[in-house]
Amino acid sequence: MHRPSWELFVDTTDSSIQWIDHAPNRRFAVHTAGTNTPADDVVWDKETGLIWPRSASLLGASVNWLDASTKAREFRFASRIGWRLPTVEELSSLFDTRRSNPALPTGHPFVAVQSGSGVPAYWTSTNHESAITGAAWFVDPSAGAAGLANKSTPGFIWPVRAARGGVSWT
Repeated sequence: MHRPSWELFVDTTDSSIQWIDHAPNRRFAVHTAGTNTPADDVVWDKETGLIWPRSASLLGASVNWLDASTKAREFRFASRIGWRLPTVEELSSLFDTRRSNPALPTGHPFVAVQSGSGVPAYWTSTNHESAITGAAWFVDPSAGAAGLANKSTPGFIWPVRAARGGVSWT
C-alpha cells in the first residue's frame, strides 16, 4: 500500500505528515493538524486516492452552484490550495446507500456532515449533460443519492483535493 507523503510548509521547512489509519474503517487515513480539533484534519480516502477535509461544513452556509464552485477553488486548508468541488462520481463514492442520515460507511471519520429532511445537498462540479445549462448534479448525504438541481438552488460545499500534485507517494 502506498501512502501519500503530503509535504507541508511549516515554519519555512518541509516536513512530511503522518497518515494514521482510521481504526473503525481502514478505508480512510487521517492527518491531524495537532489542534485536537477534527475540523482541522484531512482525510485520505485510500479507495479513491482523494483528500477530503474531515469536516464537511468548513465553508459554512449553503450557496448557489457558482458561488460553491468559486469558494471551493479559493479554499485554503491544511496549508494547501488546489481544492475544488468534487465530481458527482467522486462525492457519490463516499456514500453507502444501505445507510442513511448520513449514508456514509460504518466507522467513517467525517464530522459535521449536513444531513436530514429539508437540508440542502452538496454541490458537485458535474453539469447536466443535456442542453439544460442551468442545472448541475448534487449528492444528498441523507440517502447518498445523486440528483439534478437548478444552479441557483442553495447547496453545501465539501471540497476535495487530488492526492497528485504536491503529494509524493512513498
